[in-house]
Amino acid sequence: MADQNIWDPNPQPEEKQPGNNKPMGNMAIVAYNLLALAFYTIIFKMLASQGGFLFDAFVLLGHFIVCFVMAISSKSWMWVLSGVLVVAIGFSTCVMVIGMG
Repeated sequence: MADQNIWDPNPQPEEKQPGNNKPMGNMAIVAYNLLALAFYTIIFKMLASQGGFLFDAFVLLGHFIVCFVMAISSKSWMWVLSGVLVVAIGFSTCVMVIGMG
């Protein structure tokens, strides 16, 4: 009965699970997807003189679909967030490129 005293002044700390202490693990998914978006957008802008934004839009759509398939298969909301950010940033980038040209 002495072991179950809730008024113990020095309680034992709870043991941490070995796989649960990765706070940036899920945000890395978002970061890598945004890095990929930036990479292929810059490459298409440098290589294509006309119509590069159209090919970029198709790759952007594919990237969005891959993010949502990964969200469904891995049951992770970070993939949904990645897909939404890729579409929002990619669409605004395409509008900016069209406006500049």
